[in-house]
Amino acid sequence: MPRPNVAARKSPTWPTPTPEQIEVVILGTYHMDNPGLDAANVDADDVLSDDRQRELTELVSNLEAIDPDFVAVERPASAADAVQDAYLQYRDGGFSYGEAHALNAMHPERDDARQRSRSEVVQIGFRLADRFGHDRVVPVDVPEDLGDSPDLDALEADGFEPTPKRDVPRLDTRALEESLTERLKTSSIPAYHRFLNEEAALHYNDGMYDQFLQMGTDENYAGPDALARWYRRNLRMVHNIWRAVDDDTERVLFIVGSGHVHILRHLLTEFPQFCPVSPLPYLPRED
Repeated sequence: MPRPNVAARKSPTWPTPTPEQIEVVILGTYHMDNPGLDAANVDADDVLSDDRQRELTELVSNLEAIDPDFVAVERPASAADAVQDAYLQYRDGGFSYGEAHALNAMHPERDDARQRSRSEVVQIGFRLADRFGHDRVVPVDVPEDLGDSPDLDALEADGFEPTPKRDVPRLDTRALEESLTERLKTSSIPAYHRFLNEEAALHYNDGMYDQFLQMGTDENYAGPDALARWYRRNLRMVHNIWRAVDDDTERVLFIVGSGHVHILRHLLTEFPQFCPVSPLPYLPRED
């Protein structure tokens, strides 16, 4: 399994919440419905199989101790009505978690309505909210396409090639995809989530900085501007969590692609009214 050189960079930590702060437990996960939208995509097997359904039940049982006031998920905030309608279908018994259902559009890039029922939003987020008896699930994402801009198109048209100035360790995206897929095939879903939320795995998305920070020439800052959109997306998610809390909120569970966890931890640490919390205490190691 390729790992970035975490020891060579600043070692991140999870801060300790103070009594007045709202805890945000960030559960990094993988995209179970195979949307293929990330830089490194895991080829996920069918979570509707009997074995995977049993493992998901175990995962939810482990996470039940988090006991959040609400569950936030990585779906567009603009699709709140569709997400809520789908959640109530599951909570009220109209849909079964182990079957494929045609869900309303909860993601702008997902065309297969029945495939959406395999999403981690349904299989983990809805299950947990259902287990807690919540009336709602809160979608907080504002998606951005980092690779779509006139400035990036201009660089490509000019045949721009980055010129690395230092020979430093770099992740091989294809090798990473293969190793993550192989690990998922041989792991239970609880064990795979334990792995995804350990410190080394939280840096598997760092290659995007190496990719984008080198992209630009003269007054064209296409790469840094793409990263600015990445930060904007994550900032907006934190903002949307803030919109959803009220005076009685003490803890939130945020289920999000694991590539977001590192930056979200930083942003939530900087906002004094929130405190990011690791999910690892709720994900026991397997013997």
